[in-house]
Amino acid sequence: MNIKWHETCVSADGTHHLWGAAPFYNRRFLSVLKYHAPGLASVKNETGAFHINIDGEDLYPERYSRTFGFYQGKASVDGGDGGWFHITINGKPLYSQRYQWCGNFQENRCPVRNEYGEYFHIDEYGKALGNVLWKYAGDYRDGIAVVQDEKGRHFHVDKNGNKIHLNGFADLDIFHKGFARARDERGWHHIGKNGKPLYTRRFSNVEPFYNGQARVEGSDGSLLIIDELGETITMLKPSETDIVQKVSANIVGYWKTYTIYAAVSLKIFDALPGSLYSIATDIKISETSATRLLRALMEMELVSYNSENGVYSNLPEGDLLRTQEHFSLAPAAISFCERHVEPWLTLAESLKQQSSVFLQNRNGDWFQNLENNDENRIQYQKALTTYARNDYKRIAKKIPGGRHKKIIDAAGGSGTAIINLLFAYPDIQGVLLERPKVVYGFSVPEEIGNRMTVKAFDLFSNWCETGDAVILARVLHDWNDEFALNILKNARNALSDQGFLYVIEFLLSKDSPCGGLLDLNMLVTTNGMERSRESYETLLDEAGFILKYVESMSDVTSVLFAELKR
Repeated sequence: MNIKWHETCVSADGTHHLWGAAPFYNRRFLSVLKYHAPGLASVKNETGAFHINIDGEDLYPERYSRTFGFYQGKASVDGGDGGWFHITINGKPLYSQRYQWCGNFQENRCPVRNEYGEYFHIDEYGKALGNVLWKYAGDYRDGIAVVQDEKGRHFHVDKNGNKIHLNGFADLDIFHKGFARARDERGWHHIGKNGKPLYTRRFSNVEPFYNGQARVEGSDGSLLIIDELGETITMLKPSETDIVQKVSANIVGYWKTYTIYAAVSLKIFDALPGSLYSIATDIKISETSATRLLRALMEMELVSYNSENGVYSNLPEGDLLRTQEHFSLAPAAISFCERHVEPWLTLAESLKQQSSVFLQNRNGDWFQNLENNDENRIQYQKALTTYARNDYKRIAKKIPGGRHKKIIDAAGGSGTAIINLLFAYPDIQGVLLERPKVVYGFSVPEEIGNRMTVKAFDLFSNWCETGDAVILARVLHDWNDEFALNILKNARNALSDQGFLYVIEFLLSKDSPCGGLLDLNMLVTTNGMERSRESYETLLDEAGFILKYVESMSDVTSVLFAELKR
């Protein structure tokens, strides 16, 4: 009987193990877990949790809060206040370190969580792998594990804890027969070992590949079988969405745009929470009109209604459209409706001419035209500031400001990028260069007042400052290649011999259509464009720079690190 432990099962009441219909031993416990090699089981009684052998005898005298099964000769135990750790089959601790949590060993690797809630892997001797701490780390399979960084991006790492590809995903699975399930901003798909998508399609859910095919669920409720190229093999269930309605919804997308514009203009989000009467009174429209607008905002999931007390309230998305908020998208709603709609009407002709027809009918560039109307310029600048606050909040972790003495933020708008760096690095000097009307009346935070300079400049003339680093944050995409090259050459001339350039932009990818609409917006408004990494590398090379590497900073921004050619 002693060699049949792998044929046992846990009894229905969970107090002991059975071999067939017979008890495997005479003892009874409060709870038991199934046996694991080499024939040891986790149990718990009134004295605590521990392990037993195949005869039902205690493996060791110690007691713990919880014990788990043996994997590769090691079991995870919760020592209560003493922390988590692993023991060997003789009941001895594998190492002296204690953790907040321990996983199970797979392939001589195990994820653990320290007292700060950070995850990493340890080897079979309890030694930490690599020097990176993760927000989460999973089990190894075939030498690869999934980890998550502090930004919520998931990666695959090898047995030494090193990333096997640089593509971060919103969610990620382990590899199965050479492919892994991955989710990006567009949905689920499959990737190869290089981190590249196998196809451009995206789904609500995908299963692992099984002999060259996978079952997937479309965002329209359809169920399909696809091959490794993403092509449909079999339709298991048709779409639940009427494609006429789907296309029609895109055609009338401007309904939502102008509803938000009207709501922001009327300041209805500022009037919430409130009753229908109080809201209508505050924004000076009839209750009938207020009801119609609120219904639309509820459909867009910006506002909620409590039928018990008759109160309308902003959902978190609605709060972003309050005009008085520090982090408000209300200026964007106004600016994009009042300034961007007219250029978009010229899209077809702009595509034919490969140039902004809107600007052809006006003197100067997009920004010069904005300066003709102070109210438009201010709203536009406020909109850009909100996006900058969101997208540049981690800039100090991406740009090594400590290596520099003086950083120039060229065409930096409200200075969000340079201000964040100055707060993070107390020994550097910062310069914000912008158009005269933008810097007029600019208020530098008191805490960094002695380290920050603000000057008016012309982006296309020799700059009035020099430094050992230049930041171009969402500047180059406003311009075509000719003007972008001019800007880069001016940046090169503003740098010292050991200078460094940081370009912050959205990067197009041949593996994803993301950024397509934004690219069209740049065409019709500024005559600019979104570019790929390869396109920026070509521009940088022509301007006298070498692109060293690229890092993602947010879902919509990446930092391109460039040095001067020696």
